[in-house]
Amino acid sequence: MKRIKYVYFYFLFLLYLIVGFFGDVPFISKGIYENLYNYMGLMLIPTLLFFVLYGFVFMIENKKRRLFWELRLYYLYAISFVVVYIFILSNLGINLTSALTFEIDADFIRNLINNSLFEYKIGYLPTYLLYEFVNLSLRFKQIPFHYFYYGLYGVGFFLFLLIIFGPLIRSMNRAKEKKRKERERIKAESKIREQIEIKKKLEKGEKVSTIKAENRVEKKNSSSLKKMRKIQTGVGTRVGEEMEKSGMVLQKTVTLEDE
Repeated sequence: MKRIKYVYFYFLFLLYLIVGFFGDVPFISKGIYENLYNYMGLMLIPTLLFFVLYGFVFMIENKKRRLFWELRLYYLYAISFVVVYIFILSNLGINLTSALTFEIDADFIRNLINNSLFEYKIGYLPTYLLYEFVNLSLRFKQIPFHYFYYGLYGVGFFLFLLIIFGPLIRSMNRAKEKKRKERERIKAESKIREQIEIKKKLEKGEKVSTIKAENRVEKKNSSSLKKMRKIQTGVGTRVGEEMEKSGMVLQKTVTLEDE
């Protein structure tokens, strides 16, 4: 939420600057816009677009996603300079074929600065960067100019590939990551199912062993009861026999006494 609040202030400040370009607003003088136009020229348009889009990128909460789109925004801004430089050089008679035999001289440097500042009005700063880029071949005389010219194309093409194929590679990596997580989830679920089945089997084994143990106890109890009954029966029989014997002795004794 704090990030969104900061973005609101950021957009209000940009809107305030834009309104100040068309009318008088407090705290901003017209001289600021004149200086901005002198230094950036027509490149002020992609610069302003860069800052507006940067506000939307700043609103992204996810750090990785924000960095991803922030880099693409920088790439687009750099490509705008590369395209303008190639356009100016091509209007000065330099192309992929003529660059092989082209040699820089004072007239070319003068025409380069005049076209950049007065004809195409790209501003002081972009003109200075282009001048320094062209002047590299004079500083490093062992390296021909066409190497730097082709390098300009190479930088533009490389940044273009990063912009176009970057999201494609990112989506492919997301798909791979999603498949990997899906495989891990399936493995985890299969392990959980195996553990549940093993637990069920163990529980069934415990129940069977418990039933067997109970049956053994019942068998032991029934056998002990049978033994007790046999013992009781045997004791009763012996007692009866002894009682019969004692009765017979008593009867004989009584008979003798009567006689």
